[in-house]
Amino acid sequence: MFNRIFFLVIVFVFINSNFTPAQTNELGIFFGGSLFHGDLGFQNSENAFMASRPSFGINIKRNINYYFGLNLSLKRGIIQAKDSSSEDLFNQNRDLDFRSSITDLSLLFEFNFQPYSSRDSEYNNSFFVYSGVSRFYFNPQRQSENGFWYNLRPLNTEGQGSDFYPGRQPYDLSAFSIPVGIGYKVNIFEYLTLSFHMNWRFTFTDYLDDVSTSYVEPSVQNPLTLDLSDDLTESYPVGFQRGDPNNFDKYGFFGISILYSIKDPSKECIDIIK
Repeated sequence: MFNRIFFLVIVFVFINSNFTPAQTNELGIFFGGSLFHGDLGFQNSENAFMASRPSFGINIKRNINYYFGLNLSLKRGIIQAKDSSSEDLFNQNRDLDFRSSITDLSLLFEFNFQPYSSRDSEYNNSFFVYSGVSRFYFNPQRQSENGFWYNLRPLNTEGQGSDFYPGRQPYDLSAFSIPVGIGYKVNIFEYLTLSFHMNWRFTFTDYLDDVSTSYVEPSVQNPLTLDLSDDLTESYPVGFQRGDPNNFDKYGFFGISILYSIKDPSKECIDIIK
């Protein structure tokens, strides 16, 4: 239900922006990397670039005027983290890791710090900021000693759905996030613009990496769950901290978009510069 409502809202907003006199429409492709910061891996989000994996995407952008634009984007990537890469002693002893595909559909509102218009040599570059709303889909996995990767959510690694832990319910594999990003764009040719940008998506879930609360009673876990939820070389008592449920996970993207502008002669840009 939420997915349908979100999709309908995006379509409504984007289509209705067509009734606002617009500068240009732009079609683009994105190439870059993905970012993750949560319970596993580096404690400082600045180090997330060291665990980045390739990501790609497409976007449709409508420039409303010289300063404002709407950007509908779809991105796909992989996020990952390893406690063994952390400098924190607690993380190193916990020694967990994960990977997850991430699919992100976003409606973004963009603001240029200076007047910008593709195909206009006088206003052909600008720094910008953006924010909006995203619906994302993820699926955390961990590799077993047998070499196979297993989906972690069905294993209920923190006792979700067990009678021993009635307050812990299985988490959803889709959720909303709030994107916040910065960038710089420059028109390199009449029809082509390069946009360099990075962002964080602030989520409302702590389970991107399948780690949030505490270690659970081994009797509620099958052998595979026990293997993937704990580093067997280190023994932790039941109830010992496994993650921090008070800090939600976040993910993000950085890279470059190549945009092709399509000018609509019937909808010239509103001249709000002069």
